[in-house]
Amino acid sequence: MKEKDVIRVYVDTNVLINYCTGQSKDKAAVLHLSKKRSRESLFTSSLAVVQTVSALQSAGKNNRKAYSREQTIQKLNKILPKFTLLDLTESDITESFALVDSNDIEDCVHYVISQKRHCDAIVTNDKKGFDKFKNIEVYGTDIDILKTDIQ
Repeated sequence: MKEKDVIRVYVDTNVLINYCTGQSKDKAAVLHLSKKRSRESLFTSSLAVVQTVSALQSAGKNNRKAYSREQTIQKLNKILPKFTLLDLTESDITESFALVDSNDIEDCVHYVISQKRHCDAIVTNDKKGFDKFKNIEVYGTDIDILKTDIQ
């Protein structure tokens, strides 16, 4: 799978949401990454955190009720210490507009943010959103692949 060693990893919003809502595949992925990477080489963004808050405080799939403010904070307090948070800036947004011919501007923004720290990999449940970026490995949350490629 991997073409080079994976040192710095960026985790996408959908993985954070799924971790917080208890989806076992994503929880296992985040736990593996946080065991294998220090906070200084495991990243997410302020954008991903705000998107996670929004998702948690809205009704979810399979009749999941919206989380209360307290529940949301509790979930985030569990996961956020595992990551270095990268800030979203206006220049990140404008840079993402010029990047590639893609309808998924949001994924372009996440990619631009990940490159602030020269991330080697992105872990996401939407791999197709990142397939145009050839300088970064894109992983799903398959724990067997992550265990093989991210040591």
